[in-house]
Amino acid sequence: MTDTDWTPLFLLRTVLFPKALLGLRIFEPRYLDMISASLRQGRDFGICLSHSWGDGHAEPELVGTLARIVDWGGEAGVLQIQVQGQERFTIQDWRYDGLLAVASIHRWVAEPIVPMRRENEVLRPILEDLIGKVPATEIDASSAGMILAQALPASPEEKQQLLVIQDPMERLRRIADLLGQHGGA
Repeated sequence: MTDTDWTPLFLLRTVLFPKALLGLRIFEPRYLDMISASLRQGRDFGICLSHSWGDGHAEPELVGTLARIVDWGGEAGVLQIQVQGQERFTIQDWRYDGLLAVASIHRWVAEPIVPMRRENEVLRPILEDLIGKVPATEIDASSAGMILAQALPASPEEKQQLLVIQDPMERLRRIADLLGQHGGA
């Protein structure tokens, strides 16, 4: 896929982080069609935090995350999928194609792989609860921050702020601050 392709967007009141998992219940026809096409074509789609304007249309935040379907199932009229966050992207241009938002995107480069520091050890027990003890001891700062941010009990706007941070150590520091504010660390 090149940056000039139009990527379908799933506009939600939630944020998806790279490397993190997110479960979704799909029942709107436009999104059922989008997911079906994504599965058939083996293409990722974008997930963006949205702001609704009350007229049935929403406007995406300009930074989102590509989503890859890793599991799916469901029942008549409702599809349940699990997606894993891939690369972050910036929307260069977007529009509605019928009822579905699509965007021309620019993919972000991956963050550097750096180890977690001693000051981040307060977050390790939470990581162990989320991904297990062994994986939590071997995880890098970027992956840890993305997984913790996905699970964080914070507002979508606070999570969006964490998504746009490009320094893994700064993201971990902000997560620890937010956990302290919300009574979690």
